Amino acid sequence: MNTHELANRLREEHEAVELLANRVREWVAVIPRSNVANWIVELRNRFEKFRAHLIRHMALEESDGYLTTVVELRPTLSGEIERLQHEHVELNKIMTGVHLAVEAIGPEDRLLVRDCCRRMESLLNYVTHHENDENLLLITALTTDIGSHD
Repeated sequence: MNTHELANRLREEHEAVELLANRVREWVAVIPRSNVANWIVELRNRFEKFRAHLIRHMALEESDGYLTTVVELRPTLSGEIERLQHEHVELNKIMTGVHLAVEAIGPEDRLLVRDCCRRMESLLNYVTHHENDENLLLITALTTDIGSHD
């Protein structure tokens, strides 16, 4: 995959993550006072779609995505790549914790529902920050001319 194809693929992936994140963010913004059981079902559905896509997205980045390309182009960025890879591990752990919490709540669990929503909002903020860092890394790696030393 050439640099242009890689950049387009990653842009599309980041847009998909953002779309799914926004669907979750929109849902957790207002917790209803009635019909909470149905609201929880939709919460689980939206979160699981987001979670599944983000897991696939991070796996793609690590297996045949930008990480290898960036290290090949700019070995000096390997420390930043390692940090972002470690964040993938952390994001997976957070998502697993939120997933377990969401699966355990019921409509009578008003405090736990609010807690799950706040945890999701925090997770979404972490993901946004992470995605921004990845974008900056890509821009730096793919557009900075470091010259040659002949």
